[in-house]
This record gives sequence, structure tokens and C-alpha cells, in this order.
Amino acid sequence: MFREVSTLLLCAAALAACDRKNEVGMTCADLVVPGVVISRAGIDVQIRDPFGRGQAIGSTVVAKSDGVAEDRTDIRDTLNAYTAYSHAGTFSVQVSRPYYRDAIVSNVVVRPEGCAVATTTVPVTLELAPGAPPLRSMIIVGADFLYQPGVQVHLLPYFDADPGVPTAVTWSLSDASLATVDANGVVTAKCTKDGGTETVTATSVVDAGISATVRLGVAGANNCP
Repeated sequence: MFREVSTLLLCAAALAACDRKNEVGMTCADLVVPGVVISRAGIDVQIRDPFGRGQAIGSTVVAKSDGVAEDRTDIRDTLNAYTAYSHAGTFSVQVSRPYYRDAIVSNVVVRPEGCAVATTTVPVTLELAPGAPPLRSMIIVGADFLYQPGVQVHLLPYFDADPGVPTAVTWSLSDASLATVDANGVVTAKCTKDGGTETVTATSVVDAGISATVRLGVAGANNCP
């Protein structure tokens, strides 16, 4: 009986903590999954170039509250960068990227919500710096694990460039025994006993100094011809 009452009291205390609407910087334990802490981004910075394309990958995002910089920023895709995890308050957000002027957004308010915080979306459109080259950088998107022979993945080059700049690339592999790649960036896994890691490189045909690489895991197979 004593053990049951103690358990009920602990659960009630945890629920009461969530009902306090998240004191600044507070996180709550998830009662369904013991030991797991709810952590939610307070700021979603949506980064675009002057032409409307997402350019989060390769950008640096710094969020500060009371002069202290947040120690975590997650860039999930070409548009979204997440920061200010589970900490309510008022922030300034700075976005930096090569060949662009720094963008600063002040007075971004992150409000508590339940056991975490509500996410505030901050749209940022970067402005090119004087003298920026028409072709600035490139990344590769679409990477995935090649889990058996014959599995394919279509890689795509994603450019930071002015409109009208040719975006053709050449493709190359670090290990031709693991996979093949065609002119369109389609990578096909070969049948190999041990598998391994394949590095795929795309190089701009306009400027050979602009290239990008991505690593793909290739699974081994028991029966290969």
C-alpha cells in the first residue's frame, strides 16, 4: 500500500510540474517514456536567398538571449534551421553565409507551451554582398543507404547561384567496385561481399573549383556472381 501511494505521489508531482507552464529554461520528463526529456526548438529560421530558394545548408545561425548564445542549432534541410531548444525568452538571431551580408533579426519571442516551448517561425531573406560571384557553392541532396545490390538513389546538385547560371555537373565515385553513377546522378549499388562507404562527387562544368561530395553506405551481400 505504501509503495502504491508513493508512486501516485510521484506521478502527481510530475504532472504538477508540467502544469506550471514551463518556467524559463525548464524541460519536463516524458511520463510515457521514462528518462526521455521533451526538447523542442523555440525558433525555426527559414533561410532563403534573394531568388526565393532555401539556403539553410551552409549558413551559420546564432541565437542569443541576454547576450548568451544558444549552444545547439540543427539544420534539417535546405530551408529550415532550428535553434533555441526548450528555452523561453527573447532572442536575437543572426544568419551568416559566405558572399552574403549578415542578417540580424531582433526581439524574437519564444513562449512556453506545456512542458516545452512553442516554435516561432523567423523568415530570413539574405542579401548578396557586393562582388559576390554568380556561382557561389553547391551541395548534393537525396543521399540514402543502399541496402542491397541493385538499389538506386537519385542524387541532385543544389546550387547557390544567380538565375541563368548553368547547373550541369559531372559525377565521379571514390570506389567503382561498390556502385555506379550515371550522368543524371543515379547511383546503383553493386553486389559486393563486404560492402562499404562510397563517396560521390559532383563538379560544376562551369567552374571546376565548385564541387560537392556525399557519402553513401553500401550493404554487403552473401551471394554475388
